[in-house]
Amino acid sequence: MLLGFGASALADDVTRQDTTLNFGDFTSPAQWTYPASARGKVPAVLLIHGSTPADMDFTVTGPDGKPLSSIFRDISGALSARGVAVLRYNKHYVAGPGKVDYEKFYGQADLKTFLKDAETALDAMKHNPRVDPRRIFVYGWSEGSTVAARLVRDHPEVRGLILQGPVTLPWGELFDKQLTDVQLPYLRQVAPGGLTNANVMTALSGPGGLVASSGVSFALSPESFTSGQPSLNLALDLNRDGILDLDREYLPGVRAYLKGQLDTPQGFLNIYSDTRSLPPVTAQVPYLKVPMLIVQGINDANTPEPYLMTLQQAIVQAKGRATIKRYAGLGHTLGPASSVIDDNFRPIAQQPLNDMAEWVLRQ
Repeated sequence: MLLGFGASALADDVTRQDTTLNFGDFTSPAQWTYPASARGKVPAVLLIHGSTPADMDFTVTGPDGKPLSSIFRDISGALSARGVAVLRYNKHYVAGPGKVDYEKFYGQADLKTFLKDAETALDAMKHNPRVDPRRIFVYGWSEGSTVAARLVRDHPEVRGLILQGPVTLPWGELFDKQLTDVQLPYLRQVAPGGLTNANVMTALSGPGGLVASSGVSFALSPESFTSGQPSLNLALDLNRDGILDLDREYLPGVRAYLKGQLDTPQGFLNIYSDTRSLPPVTAQVPYLKVPMLIVQGINDANTPEPYLMTLQQAIVQAKGRATIKRYAGLGHTLGPASSVIDDNFRPIAQQPLNDMAEWVLRQ
């Protein structure tokens, strides 16, 4: 349901029009982006977020608070400059960049909430007189790939599905692959002799991207998050020598920690439990009958590229219609990343934007 508009010019070839979406207990700020010179109805893409409490631009900030990228703003501008309307919105309980009701977001919202919100946004798109209802596309990034896939499964009238860095593995398995493929290799690089209280700050502020360096926080004591002085969780130090051996102590200890966070209702990963999540895209493929475009950075730290093969195999088995594009030297945002360790949510490169626009316009 649309609650209001306020148009403003962005550039000669693109205009943006502010609106809101009614999500029941939350009114979400949203924005349409249009090709300014278009006459008549145009194709349109609905953008569905990845994880974290994201605003409509999907503003990502680093540990220093400085913005790293705004991928949804970039996608909307690029697509609309090529003749495609875009609708994007703030996630449930997100009023703007850094303005989040964290208690409600982590305590009440889950992937089924986000699916319901996407239904509302899709309905708004269908009722927009500037949009061609026969050429509506749904885009899902990372976590949002599971929401987008389910939305398209429920709405086969949608013209096509775009998936960026899709979730191809069960959630618990995906988190373990981030641990073994990204976070542990990073620690071998910055703390080869194991984590200690003397090197933990160096590891936290080292050359790893957001996913790589976040693995350090799993080994910290609970007091670290309130005192501001990082120290190791002594419960992981099994032999009490003051060093967390990466293979014998860190890896099994963090695996147990992540499993607890996934299985416990109060855990920060519980949103991805079986009762609150949606299946990975691989499991949804047999129900997806529309053309798909899948875009994947080879150096993606969040949804590592080697496991895209499981999705490819499922598509072949289901006789699905998919165009798959892999990008060397790009990460989870399809921005520059020299490795999965280096992947740090940098601004999206031009080639994936071109590929998305061209694919939509061909359908």
